[in-house]
Amino acid sequence: MPENRPLSYSDISLLYVEDDAATREQVSRILSARGYRMTVAENGEQGLAFFREQPADIVLTDIMMPRLNGLEMARALRALSPEIQITCMTAFSDTSYLIESIEIGINQFVLKPVEFNSLFTALDRCQKMVELDRRQRRLEAENIQIKKIEAISILAGGMAHDFNNLLQVILGYVSLARMNAEPGSKIESLLAVVESTSETARELGKRLLMLASGGDVLMLPTNLEHLLQSGAAAELRMTAIKQIVDLPGNLPPVLLDTGQIQQVITNLVVNAREAMPDGGLLHISASTSTLPVINVFGLPQGDYLQVVFEDTGIGITPENLPKIFDPYFSTKEMGSQKGMGLGLALSYAIIKHHRGHIHAESRPGEGTRIHIYLPVYH
Repeated sequence: MPENRPLSYSDISLLYVEDDAATREQVSRILSARGYRMTVAENGEQGLAFFREQPADIVLTDIMMPRLNGLEMARALRALSPEIQITCMTAFSDTSYLIESIEIGINQFVLKPVEFNSLFTALDRCQKMVELDRRQRRLEAENIQIKKIEAISILAGGMAHDFNNLLQVILGYVSLARMNAEPGSKIESLLAVVESTSETARELGKRLLMLASGGDVLMLPTNLEHLLQSGAAAELRMTAIKQIVDLPGNLPPVLLDTGQIQQVITNLVVNAREAMPDGGLLHISASTSTLPVINVFGLPQGDYLQVVFEDTGIGITPENLPKIFDPYFSTKEMGSQKGMGLGLALSYAIIKHHRGHIHAESRPGEGTRIHIYLPVYH
Protein backbone atom coordinates (compact mmCIF):
# COMPACT_ATOMS: atom_id res chain seq x y z
CA MET A 1 0.00 0.00 0.00
CA PRO A 2 1.46 3.43 -0.92
CA GLU A 3 1.85 5.14 2.46
CA ASN A 4 1.09 8.64 1.16
CA ARG A 5 -2.55 7.82 0.30
CA PRO A 6 -5.47 7.43 2.73
CA LEU A 7 -6.26 3.95 4.01
CA SER A 8 -8.83 1.98 2.04
CA TYR A 9 -11.40 -0.29 3.67
CA SER A 10 -9.33 -3.34 2.70
CA ASP A 11 -6.46 -1.95 4.80
CA ILE A 12 -8.63 -2.11 7.92
CA SER A 13 -9.25 -5.21 10.04
CA LEU A 14 -12.63 -5.11 11.75
CA LEU A 15 -13.92 -7.37 14.54
CA TYR A 16 -17.74 -7.44 14.64
CA VAL A 17 -19.41 -8.86 17.76
CA GLU A 18 -23.20 -9.46 17.76
CA ASP A 19 -25.33 -12.15 19.44
CA ASP A 20 -28.45 -11.70 17.28
CA ALA A 21 -28.04 -13.97 14.25
CA ALA A 22 -30.23 -11.96 11.84
CA THR A 23 -28.53 -8.63 12.65
CA ARG A 24 -25.12 -10.30 12.58
CA GLU A 25 -25.68 -11.75 9.12
CA GLN A 26 -27.05 -8.51 7.64
CA VAL A 27 -24.40 -6.16 9.06
CA SER A 28 -21.45 -8.47 8.39
CA ARG A 29 -22.59 -8.99 4.78
CA ILE A 30 -22.81 -5.24 4.12
CA LEU A 31 -19.50 -4.42 5.82
CA SER A 32 -17.73 -7.27 3.99
CA ALA A 33 -19.11 -5.95 0.71
CA ARG A 34 -17.67 -2.55 1.61
CA GLY A 35 -14.21 -4.16 1.73
CA TYR A 36 -13.32 -4.51 5.42
CA ARG A 37 -11.22 -7.50 6.49
CA MET A 38 -13.85 -9.01 8.78
CA THR A 39 -13.80 -11.30 11.78
CA VAL A 40 -17.24 -12.07 13.23
CA ALA A 41 -17.96 -13.23 16.78
CA GLU A 42 -21.27 -14.34 18.33
CA ASN A 43 -20.70 -12.99 21.85
CA GLY A 44 -18.30 -10.89 23.92
CA GLU A 45 -16.36 -13.86 25.26
CA GLN A 46 -15.71 -15.15 21.74
CA GLY A 47 -14.89 -11.64 20.51
CA LEU A 48 -12.28 -11.17 23.23
CA ALA A 49 -10.72 -14.54 22.40
CA PHE A 50 -10.61 -13.65 18.67
CA PHE A 51 -8.95 -10.30 19.46
CA ARG A 52 -6.31 -11.93 21.65
CA GLU A 53 -5.50 -14.29 18.78
CA GLN A 54 -5.55 -11.62 16.05
CA PRO A 55 -5.88 -7.93 17.11
CA ALA A 56 -8.14 -5.76 14.94
CA ASP A 57 -7.97 -2.06 14.05
CA ILE A 58 -11.66 -1.44 14.82
CA VAL A 59 -14.12 -3.32 17.02
CA LEU A 60 -17.84 -2.97 16.31
CA THR A 61 -19.94 -4.52 19.07
CA ASP A 62 -23.44 -4.84 20.46
CA ILE A 63 -23.77 -4.00 24.17
CA MET A 64 -26.46 -6.36 25.50
CA MET A 65 -25.04 -9.87 25.01
CA PRO A 66 -24.95 -13.02 27.15
CA ARG A 67 -21.81 -14.35 28.91
CA LEU A 68 -19.83 -11.11 28.43
CA ASN A 69 -21.58 -7.90 27.39
CA GLY A 70 -20.11 -5.39 24.95
CA LEU A 71 -18.91 -2.90 27.56
CA GLU A 72 -17.23 -5.59 29.67
CA MET A 73 -15.50 -6.84 26.53
CA ALA A 74 -14.55 -3.27 25.56
CA ARG A 75 -12.97 -2.71 28.99
CA ALA A 76 -10.85 -5.85 28.52
CA LEU A 77 -9.90 -4.76 25.00
CA ARG A 78 -8.76 -1.35 26.29
CA ALA A 79 -6.39 -3.12 28.70
CA LEU A 80 -4.96 -5.18 25.82
CA SER A 81 -4.76 -2.36 23.27
CA PRO A 82 -5.29 1.23 24.49
CA GLU A 83 -5.32 2.63 20.94
CA ILE A 84 -8.07 0.29 19.62
CA GLN A 85 -11.06 2.03 18.05
CA ILE A 86 -14.38 0.77 19.48
CA THR A 87 -17.88 1.49 18.17
CA CYS A 88 -20.89 0.27 20.18
CA MET A 89 -24.37 -0.48 18.83
CA THR A 90 -27.36 -0.76 21.13
CA ALA A 91 -31.14 -0.34 21.19
CA PHE A 92 -30.97 1.03 24.74
CA SER A 93 -30.72 4.72 25.62
CA ASP A 94 -30.16 4.33 29.38
CA THR A 95 -27.71 7.04 30.43
CA SER A 96 -25.84 4.57 32.63
CA TYR A 97 -24.54 2.90 29.48
CA LEU A 98 -23.41 6.23 28.11
CA ILE A 99 -21.56 7.09 31.32
CA GLU A 100 -19.82 3.72 31.40
CA SER A 101 -19.02 4.05 27.69
CA ILE A 102 -17.30 7.39 28.29
CA GLU A 103 -15.34 5.91 31.19
CA ILE A 104 -14.13 2.99 29.05
CA GLY A 105 -13.37 5.25 26.11
CA ILE A 106 -15.87 4.09 23.51
CA ASN A 107 -15.03 6.03 20.35
CA GLN A 108 -18.40 5.97 18.55
CA PHE A 109 -21.99 5.12 19.45
CA VAL A 110 -24.65 3.88 16.97
CA LEU A 111 -28.28 3.19 17.89
CA LYS A 112 -30.33 0.20 16.76
CA PRO A 113 -32.15 -0.49 14.54
CA VAL A 114 -29.03 0.18 12.49
CA GLU A 115 -29.15 3.10 10.07
CA PHE A 116 -26.25 2.21 7.79
CA ASN A 117 -25.26 5.74 6.81
CA SER A 118 -24.80 6.53 10.51
CA LEU A 119 -22.81 3.31 10.97
CA PHE A 120 -20.59 4.12 7.97
CA THR A 121 -19.96 7.62 9.32
CA ALA A 122 -18.96 6.22 12.72
CA LEU A 123 -16.63 3.64 11.19
CA ASP A 124 -15.07 6.23 8.87
CA ARG A 125 -14.23 8.37 11.91
CA CYS A 126 -12.61 5.35 13.54
CA GLN A 127 -10.68 4.65 10.33
CA LYS A 128 -9.31 8.19 10.29
CA MET A 129 -8.01 7.70 13.83
CA VAL A 130 -6.41 4.38 12.84
CA GLU A 131 -4.66 6.16 9.97
CA LEU A 132 -3.37 8.93 12.26
CA ASP A 133 -2.15 6.36 14.79
CA ARG A 134 -0.27 4.39 12.11
CA ARG A 135 1.40 7.56 10.83
CA GLN A 136 2.41 8.58 14.34
CA ARG A 137 3.91 5.19 15.08
CA ARG A 138 5.84 5.20 11.79
CA LEU A 139 7.23 8.67 12.46
CA GLU A 140 8.24 7.66 15.99
CA ALA A 141 10.01 4.57 14.64
CA GLU A 142 11.74 6.70 12.00
CA ASN A 143 12.96 9.17 14.64
CA ILE A 144 14.31 6.34 16.79
CA GLN A 145 16.12 4.89 13.77
CA ILE A 146 17.64 8.27 12.88
CA LYS A 147 18.88 8.82 16.44
CA LYS A 148 20.30 5.31 16.54
CA ILE A 149 22.18 5.80 13.26
CA GLU A 150 23.46 9.20 14.40
CA ALA A 151 24.82 7.75 17.66
CA ILE A 152 26.50 4.84 15.89
CA SER A 153 27.85 7.16 13.18
CA ILE A 154 29.72 9.27 15.73
CA LEU A 155 31.35 6.16 17.15
CA ALA A 156 32.00 4.65 13.72
CA GLY A 157 33.66 7.83 12.44
CA GLY A 158 36.23 7.95 15.23
CA MET A 159 36.92 4.22 15.05
CA ALA A 160 37.27 4.22 11.27
CA HIS A 161 39.98 6.91 11.22
CA ASP A 162 42.08 5.12 13.86
CA PHE A 163 41.39 1.76 12.26
CA ASN A 164 42.55 2.93 8.83
CA ASN A 165 45.73 4.49 10.26
CA LEU A 166 46.67 1.23 11.98
CA LEU A 167 45.76 -0.77 8.89
CA GLN A 168 47.99 1.38 6.71
CA VAL A 169 50.98 0.49 8.92
CA ILE A 170 50.11 -3.22 8.76
CA LEU A 171 49.81 -3.15 4.97
CA GLY A 172 53.12 -1.32 4.68
CA TYR A 173 55.02 -3.91 6.69
CA VAL A 174 53.26 -6.80 4.90
CA SER A 175 54.35 -5.30 1.58
CA LEU A 176 57.97 -5.04 2.80
CA ALA A 177 57.86 -8.61 4.12
CA ARG A 178 56.59 -9.94 0.79
CA MET A 179 59.44 -8.18 -1.01
CA ASN A 180 61.92 -10.07 1.21
CA ALA A 181 60.12 -13.43 1.06
CA GLU A 182 61.24 -16.18 -1.30
CA PRO A 183 58.93 -16.20 -4.33
CA GLY A 184 56.62 -19.19 -4.19
CA SER A 185 57.50 -19.96 -0.57
CA LYS A 186 55.00 -20.78 2.19
CA ILE A 187 55.79 -17.46 3.88
CA GLU A 188 55.08 -15.55 0.66
CA SER A 189 51.67 -17.27 0.26
CA LEU A 190 50.73 -16.60 3.91
CA LEU A 191 51.66 -12.94 3.54
CA ALA A 192 49.46 -12.78 0.43
CA VAL A 193 46.51 -13.99 2.54
CA VAL A 194 47.24 -11.35 5.18
CA GLU A 195 47.40 -8.65 2.50
CA SER A 196 44.13 -9.77 0.92
CA THR A 197 42.36 -9.86 4.29
CA SER A 198 43.75 -6.43 5.14
CA GLU A 199 42.32 -5.03 1.90
CA THR A 200 38.92 -6.41 2.92
CA ALA A 201 39.36 -4.69 6.27
CA ARG A 202 40.23 -1.45 4.49
CA GLU A 203 36.95 -1.69 2.57
CA LEU A 204 35.15 -2.12 5.90
CA GLY A 205 36.84 1.08 7.13
CA LYS A 206 35.55 2.93 4.07
CA ARG A 207 32.03 1.70 4.81
CA LEU A 208 32.28 2.89 8.41
CA LEU A 209 33.38 6.32 7.21
CA MET A 210 30.49 6.45 4.76
CA LEU A 211 28.09 5.44 7.51
CA ALA A 212 29.48 8.21 9.70
CA SER A 213 29.51 11.12 7.30
CA GLY A 214 28.21 10.04 3.92
CA GLY A 215 31.73 9.91 2.52
CA ASP A 216 33.01 12.02 -0.33
CA VAL A 217 30.07 12.89 -2.55
CA LEU A 218 29.73 14.37 -6.00
CA MET A 219 26.06 15.24 -6.44
CA LEU A 220 24.93 15.58 -10.04
CA PRO A 221 21.51 15.49 -11.77
CA THR A 222 21.22 11.87 -12.91
CA ASN A 223 18.69 9.60 -14.58
CA LEU A 224 18.47 6.34 -12.59
CA GLU A 225 17.42 4.12 -15.49
CA HIS A 226 20.91 2.90 -16.43
CA LEU A 227 21.97 2.34 -12.81
CA LEU A 228 18.88 0.25 -12.06
CA GLN A 229 19.18 -1.81 -15.24
CA SER A 230 22.90 -2.55 -15.00
CA GLY A 231 23.19 -2.89 -11.23
CA ALA A 232 20.56 -5.60 -10.94
CA ALA A 233 21.81 -7.53 -13.96
CA ALA A 234 25.38 -7.70 -12.65
CA GLU A 235 24.42 -9.15 -9.27
CA LEU A 236 21.92 -11.69 -10.64
CA ARG A 237 24.16 -13.14 -13.32
CA MET A 238 24.54 -16.93 -13.05
CA THR A 239 21.54 -17.26 -10.70
CA ALA A 240 18.06 -18.76 -11.13
CA ILE A 241 16.48 -15.40 -10.33
CA LYS A 242 14.44 -13.66 -13.00
CA GLN A 243 14.76 -9.89 -13.15
CA ILE A 244 12.05 -7.47 -14.28
CA VAL A 245 12.94 -3.78 -14.41
CA ASP A 246 9.74 -1.84 -15.03
CA LEU A 247 10.59 1.79 -15.68
CA PRO A 248 8.58 4.52 -17.41
CA GLY A 249 10.26 6.22 -20.34
CA ASN A 250 10.26 9.67 -18.77
CA LEU A 251 12.01 9.18 -15.42
CA PRO A 252 12.82 12.62 -13.98
CA PRO A 253 16.42 13.28 -12.91
CA VAL A 254 17.45 13.19 -9.27
CA LEU A 255 20.43 14.87 -7.63
CA LEU A 256 22.72 12.09 -6.47
CA ASP A 257 26.19 10.66 -6.11
CA THR A 258 26.35 7.85 -8.69
CA GLY A 259 28.81 5.71 -6.75
CA GLN A 260 26.83 5.84 -3.54
CA ILE A 261 23.47 5.09 -5.16
CA GLN A 262 25.12 2.25 -7.07
CA GLN A 263 26.20 0.89 -3.68
CA VAL A 264 22.59 1.06 -2.46
CA ILE A 265 21.31 -0.78 -5.54
CA THR A 266 23.98 -3.46 -5.14
CA ASN A 267 23.16 -3.93 -1.45
CA LEU A 268 19.43 -4.29 -2.11
CA VAL A 269 19.88 -6.70 -5.01
CA VAL A 270 22.35 -8.83 -3.02
CA ASN A 271 19.86 -9.02 -0.11
CA ALA A 272 17.10 -10.05 -2.52
CA ARG A 273 19.38 -12.65 -4.09
CA GLU A 274 20.24 -14.17 -0.72
CA ALA A 275 16.53 -14.29 0.18
CA MET A 276 15.90 -16.44 -2.94
CA PRO A 277 18.59 -19.18 -2.88
CA ASP A 278 16.47 -21.47 -5.04
CA GLY A 279 15.49 -18.76 -7.54
CA GLY A 280 12.57 -16.40 -7.80
CA LEU A 281 11.63 -13.00 -9.17
CA LEU A 282 13.07 -9.56 -8.48
CA HIS A 283 10.82 -6.79 -9.72
CA ILE A 284 12.26 -3.27 -9.80
CA SER A 285 9.87 -0.45 -10.58
CA ALA A 286 9.92 3.33 -10.48
CA SER A 287 7.29 6.05 -10.48
CA THR A 288 6.87 9.66 -9.43
CA SER A 289 4.98 10.67 -6.31
CA THR A 290 4.01 14.06 -4.91
CA LEU A 291 4.13 14.19 -1.12
CA PRO A 292 1.94 16.68 0.76
CA VAL A 293 3.14 19.03 3.50
CA ILE A 294 2.27 16.45 6.15
CA ASN A 295 3.34 12.94 5.14
CA VAL A 296 4.17 9.74 6.96
CA PHE A 297 7.88 9.94 6.06
CA GLY A 298 8.52 13.39 7.52
CA LEU A 299 9.93 14.50 4.15
CA PRO A 300 9.59 18.04 2.76
CA GLN A 301 6.63 18.63 0.47
CA GLY A 302 7.41 18.08 -3.20
CA ASP A 303 7.95 15.65 -6.07
CA TYR A 304 9.81 12.41 -5.44
CA LEU A 305 11.03 9.48 -7.46
CA GLN A 306 9.86 6.27 -5.82
CA VAL A 307 11.88 3.12 -6.56
CA VAL A 308 10.60 -0.25 -5.33
CA PHE A 309 12.64 -3.47 -5.09
CA GLU A 310 10.21 -6.39 -4.67
CA ASP A 311 11.37 -10.00 -4.34
CA THR A 312 9.57 -13.33 -3.94
CA GLY A 313 11.94 -14.55 -1.24
CA ILE A 314 11.47 -15.97 2.23
CA GLY A 315 10.37 -12.66 3.73
CA ILE A 316 11.17 -11.14 7.12
CA THR A 317 9.52 -11.94 10.44
CA PRO A 318 7.60 -9.11 12.19
CA GLU A 319 10.06 -9.04 15.09
CA ASN A 320 13.05 -8.65 12.73
CA LEU A 321 11.53 -6.14 10.28
CA PRO A 322 12.11 -3.03 12.47
CA LYS A 323 15.79 -4.03 12.93
CA ILE A 324 16.94 -4.62 9.35
CA PHE A 325 18.48 -1.15 8.93
CA ASP A 326 20.41 -1.45 12.21
CA PRO A 327 24.21 -1.73 11.76
CA TYR A 328 25.42 -5.32 12.15
CA PHE A 329 21.95 -6.79 12.39
CA SER A 330 21.80 -9.88 10.20
CA THR A 331 19.85 -13.14 10.03
CA LYS A 332 22.64 -14.68 7.95
CA GLU A 333 25.27 -17.01 9.32
CA MET A 334 28.45 -15.31 10.44
CA GLY A 335 31.57 -15.98 8.41
CA SER A 336 34.49 -14.32 6.71
CA GLN A 337 32.26 -12.65 4.14
CA LYS A 338 28.80 -12.96 5.71
CA GLY A 339 27.50 -11.20 8.77
CA MET A 340 29.22 -7.85 8.27
CA GLY A 341 25.71 -6.48 8.51
CA LEU A 342 26.42 -3.01 7.12
CA GLY A 343 24.69 -3.28 3.75
CA LEU A 344 21.20 -2.06 4.69
CA ALA A 345 22.47 0.30 7.40
CA LEU A 346 24.79 1.86 4.84
CA SER A 347 21.94 2.10 2.34
CA TYR A 348 19.81 3.84 4.97
CA ALA A 349 22.57 6.35 5.72
CA ILE A 350 23.19 7.07 2.01
CA ILE A 351 19.51 7.67 1.26
CA LYS A 352 19.24 9.97 4.29
CA HIS A 353 22.31 11.92 3.08
CA HIS A 354 20.48 12.30 -0.25
CA ARG A 355 17.49 13.83 1.64
CA GLY A 356 15.34 10.80 0.86
CA HIS A 357 13.62 7.96 2.65
CA ILE A 358 13.90 4.16 2.66
CA HIS A 359 11.70 1.57 4.35
CA ALA A 360 10.75 -2.10 4.03
CA GLU A 361 7.52 -4.09 3.95
CA SER A 362 7.61 -7.87 4.37
CA ARG A 363 5.85 -10.94 5.68
CA PRO A 364 7.33 -14.43 6.13
CA GLY A 365 6.83 -16.46 2.98
CA GLU A 366 5.50 -13.48 1.00
CA GLY A 367 8.71 -11.74 -0.07
CA THR A 368 9.98 -8.26 0.71
CA ARG A 369 9.47 -4.79 -0.76
CA ILE A 370 12.02 -2.04 -0.24
CA HIS A 371 10.75 1.48 -1.01
CA ILE A 372 13.11 4.36 -1.76
CA TYR A 373 12.05 8.01 -2.15
CA LEU A 374 14.49 10.51 -3.68
CA PRO A 375 13.62 14.16 -4.35
CA VAL A 376 13.17 15.01 -8.03
CA TYR A 377 15.69 17.53 -9.40
CA HIS A 378 14.04 20.62 -10.89
